[in-house]
Amino acid sequence: MMPETGNSVSVDTARTVLVPSELYRKGEEEAFLRFNGMELAADEIAVASDERDGIVAVMAVPGETWEPLKERYEKGEATVTSPLLDVVGAGRGRRKRNVSILLTAENLYVAVWENGKLRMAEAMPDNSVDTILYCLQVMGRDIRVSKFDIDISGPGAGLVAANLRRYYKSVRTVE
Repeated sequence: MMPETGNSVSVDTARTVLVPSELYRKGEEEAFLRFNGMELAADEIAVASDERDGIVAVMAVPGETWEPLKERYEKGEATVTSPLLDVVGAGRGRRKRNVSILLTAENLYVAVWENGKLRMAEAMPDNSVDTILYCLQVMGRDIRVSKFDIDISGPGAGLVAANLRRYYKSVRTVE
């Protein structure tokens, strides 16, 4: 759920929303989740990432998972991030039109960049090929996904890329 690399803890949860840093206010994490249709379960708490490139990720995290890390975070000994911030960062400045997809053991993270602007970023609790194809088809209603470069990373990226190449021209796996 929360891989730790160095002093950074990545919270792998589809219950994530991105907030522009100029709108983010500490203590309002639960409100940001609620505004996006995500009520906290009785055993969850709302946690915010550190700001990255003008964006803060707000996540619903099981309290029992967060409790052992809370003290380190509050002392400044650890930072919190989200795979959704990673996928947004991966697509930034890469090419003119880009769909960046990050697969984790349980979740799917997607960011769409067009002409240097973030068009969409989403976290979903299913990383199956069918879900990815459905997501790309829905996006295709608003943007011409077939004209975008699609980059896929994470466990199983090669298999997913092979399946997507049946439908899209520019699909590649990235580290």
